[in-house]
Amino acid sequence: MGVIARDEKQLTFIYSSNTRVGRHTLSYLTGIDKKYLAIDLSKTKVSDTQWAEIAAALGVKIGDLVDKRALDINSESTDGFSSNDWLKIIQKNDSVISRPIVINGKHTKQIDNPTEILEFFEVDSAGLEQSPSNGADPDIERTTEDENFIEKNN
Repeated sequence: MGVIARDEKQLTFIYSSNTRVGRHTLSYLTGIDKKYLAIDLSKTKVSDTQWAEIAAALGVKIGDLVDKRALDINSESTDGFSSNDWLKIIQKNDSVISRPIVINGKHTKQIDNPTEILEFFEVDSAGLEQSPSNGADPDIERTTEDENFIEKNN
């Protein structure tokens, strides 16, 4: 059992308000009616154990969470960095996590594009093919259950 709470009914959003993708993804969340916990790395630190758990859930090394372009050093010089080195960098500079992390139940994802956050919300297209111009009110009742219609590149 991990140290990060994983609830299907609450989305945990870990981001840095010092990054463009983090701010824009948060704006999507604020417009959606679902319970979420936003953790801004510029204000709240995530423990080293939690970073290790996040990396494991994503199937990557801790250093892979870091946007190396945000570092002011040559990328070849980071080849020998250990997990502890990467953790120190993350703790000192929140903007190196330029791609926010979303946790919802068993699902964990690092966001590249702010619209990817929509994958974590139910999508329904009830009533789209209907038009009030034909004199009938559109049927807007949900017709699907737990389906995700956003194409994913695996």
